[in-house]
Amino acid sequence: MTILKKTRFQEYADPSEIIRLINKLNTPSQSVRIMNVCGSHEHTICRSGIRSLLPRNIELIPGPGCPVCVTPEEDIINAVEISNRNGMVLATYGDMVRVPTQAGSIREKAKNLKIISSCHEALTTAKDKPVLFLSIGFETTAAPAASLFRMGPPSQFYFLSSHKLTKAAMKALCEDEEVGVDAFIAPGHVSTITGSREWEELSQNYGIPVVIAGFGAEDILSSIALILFMLKTHNPKTENVYKGVVKKEGNIRAQKLMKEVFDITDTRWRGLGTIENSGLELKDSLSPHNARSSFQWERIDDEDGLCRCKDVIMGKAYPHQCPLFKKACTPHTPKGACMVSREGACNIWFRFGRW
Repeated sequence: MTILKKTRFQEYADPSEIIRLINKLNTPSQSVRIMNVCGSHEHTICRSGIRSLLPRNIELIPGPGCPVCVTPEEDIINAVEISNRNGMVLATYGDMVRVPTQAGSIREKAKNLKIISSCHEALTTAKDKPVLFLSIGFETTAAPAASLFRMGPPSQFYFLSSHKLTKAAMKALCEDEEVGVDAFIAPGHVSTITGSREWEELSQNYGIPVVIAGFGAEDILSSIALILFMLKTHNPKTENVYKGVVKKEGNIRAQKLMKEVFDITDTRWRGLGTIENSGLELKDSLSPHNARSSFQWERIDDEDGLCRCKDVIMGKAYPHQCPLFKKACTPHTPKGACMVSREGACNIWFRFGRW
């Protein structure tokens, strides 16, 4: 019998009923820090004012759920330099071109830029001219990016992987005592690829509840109630309340495709530093297409200055605690990566406010 059935949770379909259940399950004297690692979840939390509905001892913390925000400056600056030096088109997604770096943004510095909405646009462009594709994202975008190499890319197609694996970052945050994560709301989109079993290690090894949620306000509230129930009964598990979309085994075809194309490697995250086994790099058999190994590469450390994006990404600060937030830093004048993308916590808080 699952926890859901034990609590007769299916009876609580109305948000007001779920909020009453949350208050009933809550222990006011106990601080609870619940982190989401999905920009869409944070968007729902802020847009729906979910924080204002919860007891004060329950914190909802935005974590590293924005792929644009965690792409290191090193990858961005090198992508620009390599493409400019070798007369290539630099292809990447729209949000990436505005990310500030110590050397300027892609939009400011790239000599030949192509903004794409699909990874396959980069491959199509490479039929006519040399292309460097700066490919970013978590498992959700890594799978379609891997499909490019089943299509026989031309020799003038170069791929720079800045793909990240979500669970590795979540493990790193569990081990950071300063963050103090008590539970996770796991990302719904990523879970469609990885499957719900991907997060079981977190519950088993770190003793924290993990709930995979959809993207409505009811989904988030239901996840919080379920987390509180697991904490109250001292029975941390991985539960899935997005079962109509997320299966235990995930998308087997997508996982197989990623294993064919990528090796798991240590990689750098903006804000989090280098995390073991957290990145995807092209296999050696595809090295002629690997921009990182095919061209001169410069080691560059991230520089945030007064911007507190690093702390926001790690869940050590909320966006409004940054001295630049809503002042020097806005979506029109971003000083940090978290203000650029609509999945970034600072951008979301700017548009909707924390409540």
